[in-house]
Amino acid sequence: MALPIASIPVLTGEVAQRFETEAQANYQRNLNRTEEEKIAEEEALERGFTKLRRILSKAHLSGK
Repeated sequence: MALPIASIPVLTGEVAQRFETEAQANYQRNLNRTEEEKIAEEEALERGFTKLRRILSKAHLSGK
């Protein structure tokens, strides 16, 4: 028996406008980051990947 496909929710009205405004502001902040902010974000991302690699190394994910 197949399950019905749910409709895709769509933002409308004031909620949609607020979302668009915040998305545009966030995009502009991202475009106008300083070099220091870019470096800090890269370092934070690398720390996250290091933590992820450490977790995965202890996970014992073999194809048993």
